[in-house]
Amino acid sequence: MSFKKLAAIAAAIVLLAGFAQAQTTGEIYGKATDKSGAIVPGVTVTLTSPALLQPQVAITTGTGVYRFPNIPIGTYSVKFQLPGFTTVMREGVSIVMGRNAQVNGTLDVSAMQEVVTVTGEAPLIDMRSNARVNNFNQEALQNIPSARDPWVMLQQSAGIAVDRENIGGNQSGQQSSGMIARGAASGQQKWNLDGMDITDQASLGSPVYYDFDAFEEMQITTGGADVTMQTAGVGINLVTKSGSDKFKGSGRFYVTDKKFQSVNVTDDLRRQGATSGNPIQNIKDYGFEMGGPIVKGKAWIWGSYGTQDIKVGVNGFFLKETELGGCGKFRGLSAAALAAFPFEDVKNCLNTDLTTLETYNLKFNYRVSSKDTFSLFGNIAGKIRNARGASDTCPIDCTNRQKGVEDPALGSKWWKTGLPKTYKASLRHVFSDRFLMEVQFAHVGNNFVLDHHEDALATVQPLINIQSGLQDRSSTAQKFVRPTNSFELTGTRSASGFLGGDHAVKFGLKYRQDRAVSTSHRGGNIDARFNEVAGVLVPAQATIYRDSRTDYSLFTKSAYIQDAFTKGKFTVSAGLRFDSQRDQANPGVVPQTPIYGQTTQTGLVFNQLPSITFAGAESGVTFNDIAPRLGLNWDVTGDGHNVVKANYARYYSQQSTADLSSTYNPVVQASVRYPWTDLNGDKFVQPNEINISAPPLLTSTGYDYQNPGALKTSGTVDPNLRNETTDEVIVGFEKQFNPSFALGISGIYRKFDNFRWNDTIGITDADYSAVSFTANCSAIPAAQNAQCPAITYYQPTVKNLSNFPNYVYTNRPGATRDYKGIELTGRKRLKKLTLTGNLTLSSTKQFFGPGSYEDPSNFANLDNSQYAPQTGGSGIDNIFVNAPWLARVSGTYAVPWQNIGLGFFYNGRAGYAMPLGILSPTRPNGASTTTVYLKPLGEERLPTYHNLDLHADKAVKISRARITFSVDGFNILNNDAVQSRRRIQNASNANLISSLVAPRVIRFGARFN
Repeated sequence: MSFKKLAAIAAAIVLLAGFAQAQTTGEIYGKATDKSGAIVPGVTVTLTSPALLQPQVAITTGTGVYRFPNIPIGTYSVKFQLPGFTTVMREGVSIVMGRNAQVNGTLDVSAMQEVVTVTGEAPLIDMRSNARVNNFNQEALQNIPSARDPWVMLQQSAGIAVDRENIGGNQSGQQSSGMIARGAASGQQKWNLDGMDITDQASLGSPVYYDFDAFEEMQITTGGADVTMQTAGVGINLVTKSGSDKFKGSGRFYVTDKKFQSVNVTDDLRRQGATSGNPIQNIKDYGFEMGGPIVKGKAWIWGSYGTQDIKVGVNGFFLKETELGGCGKFRGLSAAALAAFPFEDVKNCLNTDLTTLETYNLKFNYRVSSKDTFSLFGNIAGKIRNARGASDTCPIDCTNRQKGVEDPALGSKWWKTGLPKTYKASLRHVFSDRFLMEVQFAHVGNNFVLDHHEDALATVQPLINIQSGLQDRSSTAQKFVRPTNSFELTGTRSASGFLGGDHAVKFGLKYRQDRAVSTSHRGGNIDARFNEVAGVLVPAQATIYRDSRTDYSLFTKSAYIQDAFTKGKFTVSAGLRFDSQRDQANPGVVPQTPIYGQTTQTGLVFNQLPSITFAGAESGVTFNDIAPRLGLNWDVTGDGHNVVKANYARYYSQQSTADLSSTYNPVVQASVRYPWTDLNGDKFVQPNEINISAPPLLTSTGYDYQNPGALKTSGTVDPNLRNETTDEVIVGFEKQFNPSFALGISGIYRKFDNFRWNDTIGITDADYSAVSFTANCSAIPAAQNAQCPAITYYQPTVKNLSNFPNYVYTNRPGATRDYKGIELTGRKRLKKLTLTGNLTLSSTKQFFGPGSYEDPSNFANLDNSQYAPQTGGSGIDNIFVNAPWLARVSGTYAVPWQNIGLGFFYNGRAGYAMPLGILSPTRPNGASTTTVYLKPLGEERLPTYHNLDLHADKAVKISRARITFSVDGFNILNNDAVQSRRRIQNASNANLISSLVAPRVIRFGARFN
């Protein structure tokens, strides 16, 4: 079905039923009874709150129940009225995102117009939900110390391990893209902003960055999800603030500066490679938000603006030779040599990794009629980064400059050209107090470039040190345009009496189109690759590249229905979810490589990597998946204080925009690698220095060097390919001891299956032969403790690995993964004190049976080992995310005098995996090098990590305004935990520290309300 037809259908639905307000993310329900416990039907229940444009009204059914589904987060009053009975008012009921709050009313017979008021929070145990969720309200967002972005809130959530430790903002402006939660890969995360699924389907992460003060609340889901969640990954739900019938707003200014930063780098750590640590240089965070009525009870408006200016230093990332009195003298020095210089001199010569985030939000709510409400939301968010990829192995010329580009859907004349834009229009129609529907349209703009520092290095060849991984002189420039359009229809329906109980039904339909257009250009179109021999770079190989221009589309259709059936002490939730996913490769053209047609060292003409024109292709496979969900909650004592919860869920993986069709796309960045002799000694590759007399040392996947102009690839997609699955079982018990204290324990099991891979046709592990190898590590300083035992690697005995090997993209037989975990949670809630804590103990193992691998070189260390995927990007590399235990505790306390508030956050976890390895020599038959671990993955780890952050604030009232001055201390204990080391033992940088946790730092802030 075409996009235009779907738009017409959605418009028709709008005319018939009205649109829905997407910011409706909680529920209040309950029962009316008399003093004897008998049900009371016909009670008028009125819901009021500053979060509502108008009060909502419901009538209790024949079973005495009522329901207010999909209400905005906020604080509510619930009033129960019936002639001949007292009026009961429940006040102060706080609704957080995704929470179902049971609020019952007990009425007494009375001829008087008596009103009984009961003040109290919502119950701590959600009787209708089986989800593992972490909610962060305004108190948590503002008073628990954090670096003020969504990714650090992930770190406060149970069961989530992230790839970086953000101390006071030293990692802000970068995504923790390598998060792992209960064994689910990071590519299964889902991002939602004000009811929109904004997930970037190309990178499977967040498409934008955010203004932290624009959030009203955040919710993070890690398991037990209902049918609204497609994947087994982390669900991040962000709700922005809204207008109300009162004008209100706030402004803030925070500053974090190196003047208030400690030093956590000892002389011993400096000699190990932590030459300067990872310090903050200066961070500023400022902005404002405000909103109020256009017409009270009829129309509201709200908007915000925020900027973060983040300047940090990166260990080993130095200024150039001519800057700051010759800082370039530190570039390339060994750790021991750098340790001989004063620490402050080295730290002051760190280049600045600057990230600037700029965000605008605007929201409009309008009550069209008593049954229809319209909502419009817009977001503009941009990021500029001057040195993406900066590290000790990537100096400034190796990095990229990141910035936004125009959104083709809006045109180059749109306000704030170059900043990605997202917007949503929605309307709600209320048929009755038991039936409502929602429809919305959303557009997500996600467009940015990673350039060669304004193209100054576009023609410069990168220099690659094969052993150490050092890259210098240049890198790859890329451009990404990723627009998304979606329509969604959802609804809720309540009913009583059928099967003797009460039903709360939710349903939804969704259609989404994602497109991802990208271009790629390698500097100079050639890598000059060197072996390191006794500390000297020896020219070895040249990799020649052709530019790429890929264009993919992804089409997703989804439908779900779920019923929560309550009878007596039991609530059963049963539902089904259907997802259809199909991607395609759109037409594209790429130019020939610049050295095409030139004569090489051996007198042969280089006729590879010519220009090609691609007409587009489809994989022929559409994933049509039906996922069941089933949950059972048993209120053992009937008062909601002792609840047993059990649920089963099946999840299917979300596709990326190029998941399957990329197999048939020949216009990706193709490359070939040949031996190279630097005849003129300039360390740059000229055509007459390349030896192409023999087959290439390596070719990129799908490229045929013997038929370089072929409009085909060597891969096919298995027509019987199945989508990856996750089966989950959770059994838990929650106990509420009193209105302010609850504990919970859960056992969680997950099975991951149907993984996919490129299976080389005709090649098995039997086509590899073992080679014993002992690396020469004599030139590596003894202080680095390099371990260089004899290892065994495998090399292919067939030659077609370098000659356009045919492969099929199919399910990987015998490859599975399972997660086993125990989770403890606790919540303490008093008038002045809140405490939240969680402890997760787990094991995530991966298994590789017969036929699940071809190259056996490292599988002895991977089979039956811990699942610890290596993460990279956004300034982080060489991190293997896996922690068998995670512990988090946070809290706030309002001192009962002088308007003083306190807060803290403790974060502890096991050290991540650090697999030391030996890099093999270049193997014959196109197999390149391989790294062989010395031990099974997960047996070697970095040190245990502990961190404590503290917060204090003081409020000063001036008339109707309030100014709050705050101080936050991060890494209070000034720990110096190593975050990553260079793992290759036969490289000159073996075991050197590549990143260290940032030192203790103080942030000062002021907020005006």
